[in-house]
Amino acid sequence: WEAWGKKEFGSPSAAFGAGIATLFGEKGTPVYNTISALLTLAVSVFALTSLDSATRLSRFMFSELFLKDDEPTWKDAKSPVRKILANPFVGTSFMVIVGCILGGLSLSQIWGLFGAANQLLAGIALMAVAAWLGEVGKNNKMFFIPMVFMLAATLTSLILTVIGKIKLIAGLVEGNAAMWGDYFQLLFAGSMAILAVVLVVEGVKTFSKQCKK
Repeated sequence: WEAWGKKEFGSPSAAFGAGIATLFGEKGTPVYNTISALLTLAVSVFALTSLDSATRLSRFMFSELFLKDDEPTWKDAKSPVRKILANPFVGTSFMVIVGCILGGLSLSQIWGLFGAANQLLAGIALMAVAAWLGEVGKNNKMFFIPMVFMLAATLTSLILTVIGKIKLIAGLVEGNAAMWGDYFQLLFAGSMAILAVVLVVEGVKTFSKQCKK
């Protein structure tokens, strides 16, 4: 902690590697240096691969927004405007720019949405797997309870966040003034809640069709 307070490590990943390495040897020893280097590299690789996966997935989703069901790829888009917007280079550039902007902002202002967004993704993933299993004729009942729980919990959290931010922005919360992060959370929490409800409706329709088969 003393070394961390003096900013001797340089980065959180280096601090993590050095902290674990101290459990195996004193600073400067071969064991310490090896473990510290490997753990620092592991954390850095995890961050880079996560960033790469997030960029790729967000680019796919961005491109698919402008494609219709009968248009498998951006080259098949009948509208010139949609063909440009669905182009992988356009989608990647847009998401990288958005990521750089968010990376330059204070994460403490938007961190409050991380938990709900992360667990909402888990609920949607469970719904997608359940829908796929139902389509191929396999038992998908084991996914329903965790799916409903995750979706209900995250949607409730998002709705409470929206209500709380509206009260804060409207000046109904004494002693607190709204910051830019509050507007950001209101916008994105509302958007995620609406999109999640749309997906839930589509999922219910899909499950209803599967039950009638």
